[in-house]
Amino acid sequence: MDKRSDAIETVVDVFNEAMAIQESYLRKSKFKELSMSETHVIDAVDKAEFPSMTNVAKILNVTMGTLTTAVKKIIEKGFLIKERSKKDQRVFYLKLTEKGHEALKIHEQFHRELADLYKAAIPDDRVDWVFDTLKKIKVDLDNYKKALEQKE
Repeated sequence: MDKRSDAIETVVDVFNEAMAIQESYLRKSKFKELSMSETHVIDAVDKAEFPSMTNVAKILNVTMGTLTTAVKKIIEKGFLIKERSKKDQRVFYLKLTEKGHEALKIHEQFHRELADLYKAAIPDDRVDWVFDTLKKIKVDLDNYKKALEQKE
């Protein structure tokens, strides 16, 4: 393999390793019952300006059916509540419970620790290059995704 292919494979390996570590981190926390995808739903609810089911589904890039199934489980576990809008009875908003806020703090702590690892590995004089390269890859991925969606 050439160096470019090795670099791409390493990026994939780093991503996969980070995901595996996140799953392990979650399993060792006090909220062992939460899956990683459920944690990401909680995170999306917290980040959404208006956390309606529709908005959260868009943030996560999942169908309403997928989100509905996940939200039902997360509510049963006590991390979220779902409230009907007073203005529009068709709209439901999601809110974190106290337990949901606690789980989010653990999730955010993991992200801070991971960010610290990444920061330590990138020399100051290479930060701009790494940022610009990853930004370009993100744009290319977004364009690739749009092209795939148009084929459907």
